Amino acid sequence: MSAEASSVKYLIFSLNKEYYGIPISKVREVIRFVNITPVHETLKFIKGVINLRGKIIPIIDMRLKFGLQENQYNDRTIFIIVDIHGVKSVFNMGITVESVHDVTDINEETMEKAPEIGLKLKSQYLSGIAKIKDKMIMLLNMDRILTTEDVILMKDFQKNE
Repeated sequence: MSAEASSVKYLIFSLNKEYYGIPISKVREVIRFVNITPVHETLKFIKGVINLRGKIIPIIDMRLKFGLQENQYNDRTIFIIVDIHGVKSVFNMGITVESVHDVTDINEETMEKAPEIGLKLKSQYLSGIAKIKDKMIMLLNMDRILTTEDVILMKDFQKNE
């Protein structure tokens, strides 16, 4: 094992009793639930937009994005505001999660490639899987959460609101 093993800090959160990690470099901030203004005639997983200090932020329900049953939002619902790299620019979006656990270093040597079997919906969003203590952490590639068409739609929300 090399002494120069590279590690990346990840924000660990949970959704449906599963653990996920986002590179901390992608996280803008973590906020408690605020009221969402619905946006009609859009994709099911896009819940609407919030006004965060004068900036319009689209909100994606990660449970719906991953094909899970929707949960009611309450004052314990958490939004993670992340940077998404589009084709020409970076924009912000919020993702809803059930709880945020901690920030942890994950060594690249402990990451495994996401298996194609059994994770058909999620594997396109995963950059890998890491085992930390007794937990399997699915590492998300946030830039792949949305398709190009979704990114264009999200940018339109931020311009028009």
